[in-house]
Amino acid sequence: MKGWIALVVVSLACGCAAINSNKEPPPKPFTATKWMLLMENPLPGEAPYVQFGDGILRGFGGCSRFAGRYVQDAVGARAIAIGRLEIDRRLCDSVQHMGEARMLEVLQAVSSYSVTADVLTMSGSGGTLRFRAADAIPPAAAASPAAPAAASAPSTSMAGTRWKGVVEGADEGSTPWLEFVEGRVQGYTGCNMLSGPWHLENDELRMGPLVTTKRACVGPGGEVERRLLSAVNERARITRHGDRLVASGPGGERFEFSEVR
Repeated sequence: MKGWIALVVVSLACGCAAINSNKEPPPKPFTATKWMLLMENPLPGEAPYVQFGDGILRGFGGCSRFAGRYVQDAVGARAIAIGRLEIDRRLCDSVQHMGEARMLEVLQAVSSYSVTADVLTMSGSGGTLRFRAADAIPPAAAASPAAPAAASAPSTSMAGTRWKGVVEGADEGSTPWLEFVEGRVQGYTGCNMLSGPWHLENDELRMGPLVTTKRACVGPGGEVERRLLSAVNERARITRHGDRLVASGPGGERFEFSEVR
């Protein structure tokens, strides 16, 4: 009799274990999770992603970084609306640009989302996008072959920061930006792309020599570029004041940037 009871207990325990093993894991939180885009044919380089939090959407499209506001429905219907996205418009090859443009077109039009385990699905009039939580992707698959980490490089307070030009009345196409990595800066003048080295010297930022693309611009973009390059060059004094970056040229020219968080 005791043996029969023990057999029943073991059977019930095994049954419970089987049920628990088939139970779907809880969904990842929608906000604060870094969601990596699932693509049929992944491109080399940093993978596209989105991240939501405090009403702000930030992400990378495979070529450029973007940010914008979003609102969610408050009654659990999983409805969402994404406002106009600000895009930093980097120079990339045509394949990356096409893939990014399609992703942003769909993302801008999404109206609903759902999270199942570690997969986020977003749908709308433009189509459907699927993402997977970054911590669910094996490190080898998530690595970026185009941008290997430099573990031995010294860390600074400027590396990894992005800055947007403070230009009254400028539209997206004529608003400059700067992005700093270890020892290099890249950016947009309001008309052309720029790049060059940078370093810190006695609490001041030194940039240059800078090189730019040579596209001719007229109108607001050309004027913004003229102002920026007169203040941001090898002889400029560039200082950081909290979330502001102030560049002063040798002739008294001045240009400010605000940090993009």
